[in-house]
Amino acid sequence: MTNDSSLNRPLGTRIFAWSVLALITLWAVLPILWSLSASFKTPLTLYTGGFLPEDPTLDNYGRVLTSDGFAQYMANSLFLALASTAITLFVSVLAAYGFARYAFRWRHILLLFILIPRILPRASLIIPLYDLIERLNLLDTYTVLIITYTATAVPMATWILIGFFQAVPKELEEAAAMDGASIWQRIWKVVVPISLPGMVTAGILSLREAWNEFPFVLAFTTSSDMRTLPYQLFMMRDTMGLTDWPLINAFTITTIVPILFLYLLFERQIVNGLTSGAVK
Repeated sequence: MTNDSSLNRPLGTRIFAWSVLALITLWAVLPILWSLSASFKTPLTLYTGGFLPEDPTLDNYGRVLTSDGFAQYMANSLFLALASTAITLFVSVLAAYGFARYAFRWRHILLLFILIPRILPRASLIIPLYDLIERLNLLDTYTVLIITYTATAVPMATWILIGFFQAVPKELEEAAAMDGASIWQRIWKVVVPISLPGMVTAGILSLREAWNEFPFVLAFTTSSDMRTLPYQLFMMRDTMGLTDWPLINAFTITTIVPILFLYLLFERQIVNGLTSGAVK
C-alpha cells in the first residue's frame, strides 16, 4: 500500500526500490513458473519448445497420481506433518507462556539456548542422532520422525508465540482467575484464543517445515513404506535412469500444491502474525 511518506521520497529512490522488489519477485517466481510449464510438456518438447507448452498434456500428472506408492507417500507426509505440528503447538504454547509470563533467572539465555538446534547445520546432527535412535531401536518408525520434526519446529514456534502472549493483558487472566479458572484454563481459554494469528502462523510454518523435511527421513528410515513425498522425489532420478524432467516437475508441483493452498488461504493471518510478532 502506498502512503504519504513513500510518495515524498525521491523518484530515483522509488524506482530503485521497485526494481529491487521486481528482481526478487522474479527470482522467486520464475523457477516455479518454469516447473509448472515443464510439467505440461513431453520430454521431447521440453528441450525443443519455448517457455510455454505448445501442446499441453496432463499425462505427467496422471502418471504421478497413479504411480506405485504415491498414495502411501502422500499419507506419510500428511500424517507426519499434522502429528508433529499438533505436538509442536502444544509444547510451544506452554513454553511461550512460561517465557512471556514469568521473569525467572537466566530467562533470556535459555531463550537463546533453545535456538541452537536451528543454528546448527542439520547434517551435523544426523550422526549423533542416528547413534542414539539406533540404541533406542526407533529406526524406521514414525515415532522418530515425529520427535525430530517436532524438536526442530518448537524453537521457531515458541519465539513466534512469545510476542503474542506478552501482548495479552494480564488483567484478563486475573479476571478469569477471580472467577475460578485454573492456569490451564487461562492458557487455553483466554490467552490462546486471543493469540489466534500467532497460532495460525506458527502452525502453518511448522506444517510446511515437516512437509518439506528431507534429511531426517532419508537418514532414519530404510523401508519404502516409510518414504515421504520429498524422499520419493529424490529417488525418482536414481530409479528412472534417463531423467524424465516433465514427470519430476509434475511430481514437484503436486507436492507443493497443498502447502501453497494453505498459504493462500491464511495469507493475511501469516503476514499479520510475522509482522506483529516482529515488533512486539
